[in-house]
Amino acid sequence: MSDMSAQAAVPGGGNTSSRILDAVLRVAEATGLHKLSMDEIARAGRIGRATLYLHFPGRDAVVKAAVERELARYFERVTAAVEPFDDPEVRLVRGFAAGYRELRDHRALQTVLRTNPDVIRPYFMGPHSPAMDRSRDFIESLLRGENLPESMQPAFAEHIARAIHSLVLTPGGVLGIDAPDGPENYARNFLVPVLRAMIADGAVDVPS
Repeated sequence: MSDMSAQAAVPGGGNTSSRILDAVLRVAEATGLHKLSMDEIARAGRIGRATLYLHFPGRDAVVKAAVERELARYFERVTAAVEPFDDPEVRLVRGFAAGYRELRDHRALQTVLRTNPDVIRPYFMGPHSPAMDRSRDFIESLLRGENLPESMQPAFAEHIARAIHSLVLTPGGVLGIDAPDGPENYARNFLVPVLRAMIADGAVDVPS
């Protein structure tokens, strides 16, 4: 099983960079992205503007670094949730539940979704969605070594990623996804049957 966290390395390591990225999250959690400025980040991180610019050349660079760090943490936590298990169905249920809860409970992300949906939604949705590409590749890495035929893994990985993104971006409904065992029940009812069918029908080619 591949650990995708290596693909999300954060530039400019060290304690000061970590403080800066923590400050980005605090500001985003409090106000969203529209008020996220280098001045606000410096104030939240209790550092000087010169120090901030020494580590990051501008707002876009520091926001990108914060996103990359959060993605690395996200992938690490989902990987940790499935690593103790060998059964493919258990891994699917545990991984889906962990992935959904990590996004649902990410306070900065939820603030941005409420206050700046026009900024964040293109990242998750659309024909060239970075989040979809990263999520699909990560999930596919977890599927390697399972009973699912290799040719079918990209399609199933994207199916899982689209389910998580849709549920996070459009909360509510009748699925009970936010019940205590809601994510696990969703995976058992709507994802495990697909996995079983794809394994049983492994001779069918997935359209490219």
